[in-house]
Amino acid sequence: MKYQTVPGVPKPVSKFTLGSMIFPHLSQLQVDSILDSWIAGGGNMIDTARIYGSGRSEELLGNWLSKNNNRQKIMLLTKGCHHDNSGPRVTHQDLKLDLEQSLESLQTDHIELYLLHRDDPNVPVTEIVDWLDEHRKEGLIGAFGGSNWSVHRAQEAYDYSARSGAGIFAATSNYFGLATTNEEMWPGVELIDKDDKEWYSKTGTVNFAWSSLGRGYFAGKGEGENADEDVARVYVNKENYNRRSRAIELGKQKGLTSVQIAGAYAICQPFASIALVGCASADEVQDTLQVADISLTPEEVSFLETG
Repeated sequence: MKYQTVPGVPKPVSKFTLGSMIFPHLSQLQVDSILDSWIAGGGNMIDTARIYGSGRSEELLGNWLSKNNNRQKIMLLTKGCHHDNSGPRVTHQDLKLDLEQSLESLQTDHIELYLLHRDDPNVPVTEIVDWLDEHRKEGLIGAFGGSNWSVHRAQEAYDYSARSGAGIFAATSNYFGLATTNEEMWPGVELIDKDDKEWYSKTGTVNFAWSSLGRGYFAGKGEGENADEDVARVYVNKENYNRRSRAIELGKQKGLTSVQIAGAYAICQPFASIALVGCASADEVQDTLQVADISLTPEEVSFLETG
């Protein structure tokens, strides 16, 4: 397994980090099997969020953490302040509430990396950083950052952190992967484009790439009678068809599937990229971990993108 240093996080983070959005659809036994396999394969961080299953994802993860000294084996990334039907929830009160509920559900007293799930550009970055740093000083969180934050806002947060002596705004979690997008998967998300790549390379900011495998696009979930409507809506286009064809071709050369090649692409970038990957079974964990040590050359990355 490859690892990536994230400022403020106590240990280097596995370049594949296990996502838990699917957990609420699984039993506790299935979740435990996935997590046990993840740890055994060298994974050392789990990504979750307060909104996943209305807290159910954190509860299932917390049940696993409470057993067999598992909390000592894993680092946690969770997210709060997701907007609701009434609008943005990026407030001091909402942050405190979500963090307290996450800690209770996860059955822990601290979280290694805490991200705001959405941004609200109407709230000054200085206030947001101060709120997060308050909880860092309390020992409730370690490093902090923002999911679906523009690079402009992330730069503002980073600059203010440096000026104020607050904890470093350490990471983002924006979409990045081999699959291009036709439109947003959800309202208010941020996608990393060419200019953004240059910013990440220049600043060294770490990005945790959500939907790095195209939510199953490379496994064919956007096509056929049982196609996933969201995958079809967001990812089915001619460019992605060609990218998947090249991923299949390169995979045959390396003895890998197109899905595994997409995973390797997400972490073999000139900037600090960690891929969030969802696994519904221990077998899927093993398929993912097969490429944990694979390196793609810059030429192979370019081939996947443009041929």
